[in-house]
Amino acid sequence: MGWAPIYRPDTDVLDEKLIYDQLRLAMRNLRPNAVVMPLVGAVVCVVYAHWVPAQNVFTWAALVLASVIPQGTLLERFLARSDAADRPQYWLRLCSLGFTLFVVAWASMAFFLWQPDNIMDQLLLMLLIACTLAGTTAISSACAPLAVIGTLVYGTTLILIPLRQGGEIMTAVAMLAAFYVGYMIQIQISIHRTARDMLVLMHERTALIDRLKMAKDDSDRARERAEQASQAKSQFLANMSHELRTPLNAILGFSEMVQAFCADAAKSEEYAGYIHDSGKHLLALINDILDLAKIEAGGDVLREAEILLADIIADCLRLISPAAEVAGVRLTSRVAALPVLFADPRALRQVLLNLLSNALKFTPEGGEVQVFAEQRGDGSIAFGVHDTGIGIAADDQGKIFEKFGQGRYDVATIDKGTGLGLAIVKGLIEAHGGEIFVSSTLGEGSTFTAILPAFRTHASLSKAVA
Repeated sequence: MGWAPIYRPDTDVLDEKLIYDQLRLAMRNLRPNAVVMPLVGAVVCVVYAHWVPAQNVFTWAALVLASVIPQGTLLERFLARSDAADRPQYWLRLCSLGFTLFVVAWASMAFFLWQPDNIMDQLLLMLLIACTLAGTTAISSACAPLAVIGTLVYGTTLILIPLRQGGEIMTAVAMLAAFYVGYMIQIQISIHRTARDMLVLMHERTALIDRLKMAKDDSDRARERAEQASQAKSQFLANMSHELRTPLNAILGFSEMVQAFCADAAKSEEYAGYIHDSGKHLLALINDILDLAKIEAGGDVLREAEILLADIIADCLRLISPAAEVAGVRLTSRVAALPVLFADPRALRQVLLNLLSNALKFTPEGGEVQVFAEQRGDGSIAFGVHDTGIGIAADDQGKIFEKFGQGRYDVATIDKGTGLGLAIVKGLIEAHGGEIFVSSTLGEGSTFTAILPAFRTHASLSKAVA
């Protein structure tokens, strides 16, 4: 069974993670050695004190104790470090070094505790080394380097002890020891594979849980978007029902009155005017809906060209000036020297006309509407419309760019609009990679500012506008 790609696709990262997990598993198994092995060593010293010179026993005991301390220290540091997983190769080398010092010190009993003429001494040494090899196989096989070190040191020592004595019987014992070491190696391989498969399954499970959690989060977000879309659709239909019925009912009602008063030319002309106004309102509403639908569907493809924003501003002011005169509102402009833009002139013209129409609608007689444009320090272009109208409440400023988003100030005006004009403005500006925001205070007026990014300017070409 290989390392499953479900967990992480980066093979190098997987290998590093596996090295860390195998080392951690082995070191956790070796943790009791810091207490158990010194105790076992003490028992061995007591037993061999009857056969071996005290100097040899104390020297071996000192080596074992000296090797247990650094190994235990490394082990505790490794298990306690939260960042050990970031450097598995470093910790593997360090822990392997500490483990090597310990196994060499422990196996040195074959040198310090050896008595050439004492068969009991030799058999006990072989038994101790064989048991140590079995224990090391059981607890360190999860990590291959540690298992190899233990097998190499203890296995070699186990085979050399009878060969050192010599003779036919001891040679045969050495051969049996070699078979035993081979058997331990087979067990090590089996334990290592089992531990590896267990770690792989653990990571597969963790990865699967993470993916299921991510899928659930994606599903929850998709459900929320679907619910919002459903709510928006219901809101759209509710608003459309009202907006479309109002001019249609007016057209039908006044057309019936024209039929009833066809003999009265003055009445007929008045009602015909109402019908015409209602028809224009209905056409404007349908055009706004179609424009917004194209923008949201990504179908409003920009027809970009090199343009002068000052010329577009001048055209818009010329178009809107008759309506401003009727409303008694003064139109002004504050346009600085601007570079040539690479943008859609039709879209920017519609943005400005929508903003100007909106400003005129909510600016009382005697007020002022000003168009402004300037280049910022970062190269972007800021333009928009400022008015001295009735302003927008703070709670309403966040929703006026939404479809049918209208502030509470609408109740103060006769022409409330469809609530689509600013949504279209926002869509057209964002299609250019820009953004739009509003600053307003009730009773003092509003300022709508659109920002076009610097990459849409040609800094080498500019035109000053008085």
